[in-house]
Amino acid sequence: MSTEKQWEEAKSLYPLGAEVQATVKVKFPFGVFLELPGAPEVTGFLDIASYNPTTGPDPASLPDAGSPVDVVVSFHNERDKQIRVRVGPAAHHIANKETRDRA
Repeated sequence: MSTEKQWEEAKSLYPLGAEVQATVKVKFPFGVFLELPGAPEVTGFLDIASYNPTTGPDPASLPDAGSPVDVVVSFHNERDKQIRVRVGPAAHHIANKETRDRA
C-alpha cells in the first residue's frame, strides 16, 4: 500500500493521457496488475475491457506476468490509490465507431 505522498508523486509522474511501458506483475481473468517505472509502491491496473490492442497479440488474451506492455493512463482511482490504464482505444470509442459504421 502506498503512502499519501507516494500516491501524489505517482499521479504527478503519470498524468492522464501519459504513455508508459509497464511490467505485468500478476495476471487474472479480469485484468492485470502492473508495476509502473519510478512508482513501484503504486499499483497500475489494466482491466480486460480496457485491453484493446490494434496490432500484435489477440485482444482476448491479456499479457502474461513479466511481460512489458505499452499503456496509456486513463484514470486515477483515488479510493484504491491505483493508476488505471488502457491499451488501444477506449472501449466507448470502439462502441461509438461500431454504431457509426452500422448507420
